[in-house]
Amino acid sequence: MPSEVLPPLSEHQLLLLFAELFLLLFTARGLGEVAKRMGLPSVLGELLAGIVIGPSLLGALAPGLFLAIFPPEPSQYHLIEAVSWIGLIMLLIVTGLETDLELIISRAKSATYTALGGIIIPFAMGVALGYVLPGQFLANDGQRLVFSLFIGTALSISAIPVIAKVLIDMGMMHRDVGQITIASGMLNDTIGWVMLALVASLARTGSEQALGAAGVTLVWLVIILGVSFTLGPRLTEWLFRWVDATLGSDDLTKTTVVMILALGVGTITHYLGLEAVLGAFIVGVLVGQVRRFDSSARHTFEVISLGIFAPIFFATAGLRVDLTTWADPVVMLAGITVLAVAIAGKFIGSFIGARAAGLSTWEGIAMGSGLNARGALELIVATVGLSIGVLTTTMYTIIVTVAIVTSLIAPPLLRLSLSRIELSADEVDRLEREELERQSFLGGVIRVLLPTQCSVDSQLAAQLLGHIARNREIEITSMYVDTDGTEPSGTPLVRRIKRVVDGFGVSDTVQSDGGANTQQVYEQSEDCLDLIDAQIDIPNKQLRNIVRTAETTVSESVLDEVSDSYDLVALGADGQLEYSPDEPLFGMAIDNLVQATPCPILIAVSNMSQTTKTLPELSIQRILLPTIGTEYSRRAAEISFEVATAYDATVEITHIVNRSQLGDLYMSGTDRSISEAIDLAESIVDREAEIGQTMGVNVRTNVSVGTKPERTLIERATINETDLIVLGSEVRPGSRRAFFGHRVEYIVKNAPCPVLVICSKQSYQ
Repeated sequence: MPSEVLPPLSEHQLLLLFAELFLLLFTARGLGEVAKRMGLPSVLGELLAGIVIGPSLLGALAPGLFLAIFPPEPSQYHLIEAVSWIGLIMLLIVTGLETDLELIISRAKSATYTALGGIIIPFAMGVALGYVLPGQFLANDGQRLVFSLFIGTALSISAIPVIAKVLIDMGMMHRDVGQITIASGMLNDTIGWVMLALVASLARTGSEQALGAAGVTLVWLVIILGVSFTLGPRLTEWLFRWVDATLGSDDLTKTTVVMILALGVGTITHYLGLEAVLGAFIVGVLVGQVRRFDSSARHTFEVISLGIFAPIFFATAGLRVDLTTWADPVVMLAGITVLAVAIAGKFIGSFIGARAAGLSTWEGIAMGSGLNARGALELIVATVGLSIGVLTTTMYTIIVTVAIVTSLIAPPLLRLSLSRIELSADEVDRLEREELERQSFLGGVIRVLLPTQCSVDSQLAAQLLGHIARNREIEITSMYVDTDGTEPSGTPLVRRIKRVVDGFGVSDTVQSDGGANTQQVYEQSEDCLDLIDAQIDIPNKQLRNIVRTAETTVSESVLDEVSDSYDLVALGADGQLEYSPDEPLFGMAIDNLVQATPCPILIAVSNMSQTTKTLPELSIQRILLPTIGTEYSRRAAEISFEVATAYDATVEITHIVNRSQLGDLYMSGTDRSISEAIDLAESIVDREAEIGQTMGVNVRTNVSVGTKPERTLIERATINETDLIVLGSEVRPGSRRAFFGHRVEYIVKNAPCPVLVICSKQSYQ
């Protein structure tokens, strides 16, 4: 017998759903903007939206209108509740993305002591409070234990978004106290979600089976956390690499993958009685460690989450709040008591933990003030408690009120205490290094493309890239370009070869359209890519190999791949240097790439015989870095310092004052003008030297005067037995080719050692 077809939503139900979502989102976003203009977290305004259009205000002032829009029908309310749960899941993902495990580990002692103090004491006070609250606040008289545990859990939570906003507004996020506060909050919340999962499981099974349920829940919890934080990072990294290689690396694809993961893992954790929010949080933490899920993808996800779904969740949570119940003296007394216990417990616990970790009094006060903010995470706990039947609507209202009040008082207290904490000398040094890293070129490089046919120049690029990538977790894609593997019609024989790494085994696949040379091309590409991998010499998880057939030109094949979100392209000159002033310096293929590639390009020139098949391991002791203080010179400096760090080499930063140009710049080339030019040059090299010294590099500086700076540089490189010259260049279009400048071209052609040229991105409009 065929099953009945379920009827769709009625027109009236759809009308109400659209009207409710419109009103919730419009009011939430509007009040959120008002809160931001008042210097408050937008979440407070979004939460107040539900109170304004809910029973607390609209329901009290215009009950007929309120009931018309939000009729007391469970099926209708469950529709917007389902949408709000999506917002809740996305909010937990965002929270996980902001959880920095390395930060927690780096501040382990201080964060652990503070977090434990901020959990144990408020939890104990909350449990005790749960036992003395009147029975009218319990949803089930037989669940006093579970109710008390739930109150303790609710009072132990902190709100990272509120704390982070205050720290960012004050410029304190990267201060020691800011990092410890954030790390403590992250650890606090991680433990809080585990506690929530346990208590929720107890609530579902009942107090009679509490011990057995707790044991089963703990076993599943250990398994889930164990798998998540051992295999999880590798699996997540592998998944995003596979998605990039198969589907592309656009932000929408990455956002979809994150949601699929969160819903899948959330389904598993919810089925096991650990709550879907825990699964979403775990996915957020794991994805947050994946470099491929970069700032752009994160921004896209946060815009969708915080701009649409999270406000609906906050506003929907406020719909359940009925502040008119506070008119009851018993409710008011209970609410004030819960609020006082929440504030005192968190402040005292965090302060004691911070002091036990060796922090100062004002740092302890800052911890107690910041971690007191509950914000959105308290709402999540309250929502779960209400949904599983632990909290009554009245108790739910009290907990939401605690979230609002603590989020309002935390920012001013945190600002006051932070303003009293002075910088230490070590902290000043660390902040300077972090600021340099944030401003650095290499700090924004995540993916590098290395097209190669295994020339000695390409091997040079591979060796140096390996040293740069090793400590920065940069991913390098080696691309073999087959120029012979096509039929006369141009049909490509080799489409792609992918190497699956990350410790899950290696498997190579070739997609072919036929042809006798397919196996030969496959073997050539394999041999080449194996050689390049050996030269790069970094962990497999940072390597990716692909093969492309040049259907038209090599440069077009490379450009097609470059469009896939690379941050840097590295090329070997392949012995193609041209000595005609009218021809491209590196040949037409590289010239076309330089002009069309949207990201910076690194070109390696080994100045070795192209008959050399395998480049030996370099021994670089002296690096020459010409600079004129521009942005592209700064990029060359960063490359130099990274290479020098790997080889423990000395970097000589030099600036040659061009005497022949002083007439245009400084009157007529007098002694005074030369002196001024030298002073300026010394300030330029000193500025670059400071960066190298901050990185621990041995740096020397040199300023000299000459009429032919490029010749002076070559002479200096020869006399000092320089092992590598690194040049920055802002490529500009010339006659039919990209022009690097006469100085760069002269040095590249006449250098007695290998040369790296760093070409900045240019627009050829």
